[in-house]
Amino acid sequence: MSKRCPGCGQMNDDSRIFCSSCGKPLDAQLRLIQDLEKQKKAPQKESTAPRRDDDDDYVPSSVQKEKKSPLPWVILGLAVVVAVVLWFILK
Repeated sequence: MSKRCPGCGQMNDDSRIFCSSCGKPLDAQLRLIQDLEKQKKAPQKESTAPRRDDDDDYVPSSVQKEKKSPLPWVILGLAVVVAVVLWFILK
């Protein structure tokens, strides 16, 4: 019995691990290992999986978070304090 190459269709002896014509692996497990190694080396694409509700730390890598200044909040807080103080003084 002989093995048929999944790449080129060439018939090979049972003792062969790689195709004598194109060099592709004949063993399904060896092909799987090589495919997994190629996937590890390939650049990873961003996942398009939907965001889960319990995943609070999820930030897509393509989105850059900008550091926002606390200055508007400080100014708002001071304005509220001044308004309260003026309200008590002018009352």
